[in-house]
Amino acid sequence: MKKVVLVFGLLTSFVLLAGGTWQLGQTPSNEVFNGITYPNESYAFAVGNNGTIVQFTSGDNGSIMTSGTTKHLYDIYATDGNTAIATGEDTVLLWDGSSWTSLFENSDGINYTGTWITPEEDAFYYESLGAQFSFVCPYIPSDPVQPFCRGFQNPVMTYCGSSGDIKIFTRNGDIHWVDNYMGDLTDDFMPIHDDPGFLFLTATWAAPWQCQPGPIEPFEAFAINNTNEFYRFDGADWVNMNVNVPNDQVLTWIGGAPTTDVIAVGYEPDGMGGNQAVVWRYDGQSWIEDTNLPVGTPGLTDIAFNTGLPNLIFANGFEAIIQTNTKNQATGVDILAAAENGRFIYKTDLFPNDAVDISVRKTLLTPEPIVPNQQIVFRLQVTNLSSTDATNIRFIDGYDGSQITFVSETCNMTEFNALAGWRYRDIDIPILPAGGFVLCEMTFNVTGSPGNRIYNYTSVVKLEDVNYGNNRSEVKDIIIQTPD
Repeated sequence: MKKVVLVFGLLTSFVLLAGGTWQLGQTPSNEVFNGITYPNESYAFAVGNNGTIVQFTSGDNGSIMTSGTTKHLYDIYATDGNTAIATGEDTVLLWDGSSWTSLFENSDGINYTGTWITPEEDAFYYESLGAQFSFVCPYIPSDPVQPFCRGFQNPVMTYCGSSGDIKIFTRNGDIHWVDNYMGDLTDDFMPIHDDPGFLFLTATWAAPWQCQPGPIEPFEAFAINNTNEFYRFDGADWVNMNVNVPNDQVLTWIGGAPTTDVIAVGYEPDGMGGNQAVVWRYDGQSWIEDTNLPVGTPGLTDIAFNTGLPNLIFANGFEAIIQTNTKNQATGVDILAAAENGRFIYKTDLFPNDAVDISVRKTLLTPEPIVPNQQIVFRLQVTNLSSTDATNIRFIDGYDGSQITFVSETCNMTEFNALAGWRYRDIDIPILPAGGFVLCEMTFNVTGSPGNRIYNYTSVVKLEDVNYGNNRSEVKDIIIQTPD
């Protein structure tokens, strides 16, 4: 007998301020900023021309860092205040929390960009742009012999995933599934999405929580095509969103949190020989140009988002905590956009009191050790932590079918995909009341051999969720062994 258990509860509502206005800031630099990253509420970094690196700390206007180079810097990615990679003209730099060091610097006239770091911080990536091929180079700190770079006919635009399980998006709309060494993980060494169109993506953003483990395609992504066309990836295809962007506008980058709040930035002529800022915002239904920008905002080059911790509320920019919310798991979102002339704009959006926060937890009920040919049981709990009802929730369960095989479950899920040994099941919940949860169990047979591992995860896909950090739970790295 299959069942879905719903338990209803009430949480005390907590009213938050909604909205926010853009504010213009000036750093100590007057250089053009080319890239910005915002890993947490305490730190942000921006890079620009002539070796400029600015570090923002707790909401200040930034301070210039010693980069050790005068080369133009084009891109930066940080996972926290102690780990970052920056790239530019003939140079790649690493940040360890105290200083920038050169991974290498030469004089070959090669432009390096396309940075990313795995969430586990065990693999760093940078890209060199070439006329015929663009190369993605892994830097693996623990490996005494660094791996070769991999050439692509189309530049890599963005990454998502985790260590050993990475999705990369290329300019022509393809999506590859690779390991830390840029090796293909599919059986036929083909992209998991081989786009048939003629896309020329110039900016791409893939929401981390839409990027699932295994060979499955991300459920949603957004991109800019040819600098002024909006495209959306719907889990199967890239679709033109048919937005009328003026021809003189150039959109430079795109980002979001969540996918019902996506922002694209760029520039247009200011009529005086320079550039002025352009901002477009997507609310889950349509793209609208945001014209409420501070007077004198120059052209924008990059955008970064930070979602605060789920139980904290922040003021403007990325100031210190002004209030602790223990009654409703709502969160603030801070947005930074880099600009020309050493400037930046920032904005804080505090979600209203009907913000939704869904959490998921996967636990293994069967005592270890796990041995071949036994049955194991996982418990799955999906909880609505917010003070408002959540609607149209989809949760997904995926597992490595080479090590465990499905027997039964009490969740009423349906298998919807199987690829490269991985299998996926899902279910839609029309409404989950405030404080309510779904509780069910899944049973598998262990078919793997001693020395291997099992891997089972559950993920919630909820577009309006304000805190994606608790939207996935997994059980892995459990070694299958024979009893003593």
